[in-house]
Amino acid sequence: MILQYIKNVYITFSDSGHQHPRVKTGSALAKAGLRKIVLKRLMSSLKRTPTLPPGTKPLDNQVAGHQTADGKIGCLVHEDGTVLKPVQVPPKGQTEVEFYQEVFGEQASTDKVLLQLRELVPKFHGIVHAPKEPDVRFMKLENLLQDMRQPCVLDIKMGRKTYDPFASKEKIAMETAKFPPAKNLGYQISGMLTYSPKTGKFQKFDKYFCKKLNEETIVFEGFGKFFAIDGVLQKEVIKAVIERLEQILEWFHKQRTFNFFASSLLVVFDGDISPSPSSHPNSSLSSSGLDGGNITHNCCNGETDSIIENDFSDLVSSDSVDDKTTNPPDSPHPKVQTSSSSHWKSKI
Repeated sequence: MILQYIKNVYITFSDSGHQHPRVKTGSALAKAGLRKIVLKRLMSSLKRTPTLPPGTKPLDNQVAGHQTADGKIGCLVHEDGTVLKPVQVPPKGQTEVEFYQEVFGEQASTDKVLLQLRELVPKFHGIVHAPKEPDVRFMKLENLLQDMRQPCVLDIKMGRKTYDPFASKEKIAMETAKFPPAKNLGYQISGMLTYSPKTGKFQKFDKYFCKKLNEETIVFEGFGKFFAIDGVLQKEVIKAVIERLEQILEWFHKQRTFNFFASSLLVVFDGDISPSPSSHPNSSLSSSGLDGGNITHNCCNGETDSIIENDFSDLVSSDSVDDKTTNPPDSPHPKVQTSSSSHWKSKI
């Protein structure tokens, strides 16, 4: 592997113009390249993934965010059916923990805003520590995918800004460059997972695919791919998503407690449309997951409204995808998870 690297990089040519491979294994450049490779492999071997809590494994359906690899831990699924989400570094991580503790604390029972918010986020079951590593903490949350056989997952990051008010110029430039169309769209797709009953296979669309989308293609190449099962557009699912988004938007219009930025909507529905004795209409949604950390005055009202009135509605009325609509008779209710990468309690 190392010799192949040197051959590929350090090839010289004769004066006649004919290729004449000559590996400079003794040159300073070759030695530097060799040292770099060895050091990289050594550092990679030292990145030990922290010990996972007993009875857990990586969440296979995760489409965005930090995932379990190279010494990092992503979301985990517990054998009891819950999801363990790693607590991020301060201040984001602690802010998110305090957020869930407030929403599901005793004081919330007398706060109408918090009571309504409980219906829009996953149930919180406390904090779990990794064994032998007390600094590694997880939030134990409701698993919205638990009752779905073949969950299709869509992560939509909301907002025109994905950086906090205290971000440096370099950070602002880096975040803005990730997906420039977000400035006009007010959102971006972070990742998708679709399922084909015909092939029995999943297809994941990662952040690199999503970054290639633009204002002209995001509706049909993005949402269109996600909401179509084997070419059949699931219009009833889209209508159910819009209905749930309207409920979330109504809460945002009324509440004056929290500010959000870089919020995400996690849309999930079951891609398995085979018949089953236990049937559920695929027509309602639940939302979950406000995870956070920083301050801004961006509640995503306009961005959510834009998706409802424009993009999703355009998709429902479109004839460019097969107009047939399959409503899986046996599928659990599709769900929308609201997940903000940052929020802060603040009076508006």
